[in-house]
Amino acid sequence: MLRRRALFVYAASLAAGVAAPAAAAQERASPRRAPDMQRILDRGRLVVAVAGFAAPPFVTIGADGALGGHDIALAHGMAGALGLPVAFDRDATNFDDIVGKVAQGTADLGLSRLSATLARAVLVRFSRPYVVLRHALLVNRPRFARLLPDGEPLAALKAGDAPLAIVPGTAAAEYARRLVAPARLREYRRWDPDVVDAVRGGEVIAACGDEVEAKRALAARPDAPLQLRAVMLPDTRDPIAAALPWDSLQLLAWVDLYLDSAAAPLTVEQLLDQPDKPAE
Repeated sequence: MLRRRALFVYAASLAAGVAAPAAAAQERASPRRAPDMQRILDRGRLVVAVAGFAAPPFVTIGADGALGGHDIALAHGMAGALGLPVAFDRDATNFDDIVGKVAQGTADLGLSRLSATLARAVLVRFSRPYVVLRHALLVNRPRFARLLPDGEPLAALKAGDAPLAIVPGTAAAEYARRLVAPARLREYRRWDPDVVDAVRGGEVIAACGDEVEAKRALAARPDAPLQLRAVMLPDTRDPIAAALPWDSLQLLAWVDLYLDSAAAPLTVEQLLDQPDKPAE
């Protein structure tokens, strides 16, 4: 009996000795993925939080509700590179909501003309910028000429008391809050048409946005150059990037590599040339 048990133990030890190198070899052949990447692959789709409203040319919405625009194409490209479909979370009502969804971990990425700001970077990580914009003023030309005929728009806004339009939850709004007293700010839900119409109608003397928004407002209506003036603020910098959960370090490295290798840096001119809506 003792001899049989000894033989059994010896055989088991031999089997374990063979199995251990085999398991190690298999582990070397199939290296472990980083947990943040494995979580996405196990789920079987890339979840991307985007604006639930049009933010052209980054996010556009067709008549049938179909999403389009640069950032939607970017999301599809990233998902395709992972071999996965993309699922869009479209519940955000402003840009800060998108950052909030990423911070809470309900989305793998956030896209939609997201400005990488210091306040947002407390909550999430940001990829490298794929376009850098400047802040801009959209000025009511006739009203400004009457009130301050000889003043430069930026200096006149700082010194005057005329109202300035902003869209809450944007980097431009935060810049405007440093520019003028809070009592002079008027909040509007969307840049176009709400803010643009307010400037054209003279409700405010100007609006603070980015250079793409201001230039698109001038190009959108035939009479706009008579009513409006776009003033770029050269000392400002508004980096647009993807937002990621703070603990998604491997995904951040992957997104940066994707942007470097598969997504050419954008210029403002290229953005302005993109259509407002997806092809019907």
